[in-house]
Amino acid sequence: MLTNFSTEYAQRSDDELLELATQRHSLTQEAVTALDAELRRRNFTESERVEHQKFVKYQARREYRGHRRKILGKRQFSWSELLSAFGAMGVIAWAYFSLPKPYRLKPDWEEAAVCVVIASVFVIVGWRPLWRNITFWITLILSASIQLAVVHAWVQRMGRLTRNAGKLATLFGFVLFFAIYGCLRLLRRNFYGEESTESG
Repeated sequence: MLTNFSTEYAQRSDDELLELATQRHSLTQEAVTALDAELRRRNFTESERVEHQKFVKYQARREYRGHRRKILGKRQFSWSELLSAFGAMGVIAWAYFSLPKPYRLKPDWEEAAVCVVIASVFVIVGWRPLWRNITFWITLILSASIQLAVVHAWVQRMGRLTRNAGKLATLFGFVLFFAIYGCLRLLRRNFYGEESTESG
């Protein structure tokens, strides 16, 4: 058995051996013995193995961040995006308060609506690359509706929201959006494959 492992590892490249060394915990004792012997034969030091492990972890983190960017698009807000978000909220507030009082929401619904508008506007402005993606808009409608219902029930139960409660209610909208969007993307990929296209 050891001879078989030695022959196999002798045919592998340096990178393949170092990659295998990072997974030594999953190998049998015979495989580990043969692997160590081959690494010594090629004059790999312990420090080189450690450096390779660090490189593998770094690559894994980069791939994970790249995967998140692929799912969520742009994550950081620029100054122009922040100004656009606040400008959009200003226009919405102006339009709402321009309405006659009979057409406005009740106070408990108003508080819930404010949290929903803030979360929705920042999602829309911050993730513009996804605007042509139908899943994005379906998710936004679903998450905003659920957030509105949950926050409204919260307001009715607690009375007026405190400052911290308002922040938490707004954050809930972001978390809900990303959770639903991730689930819908996963379902779509499982049904239609990774290469499916989504358009509005």
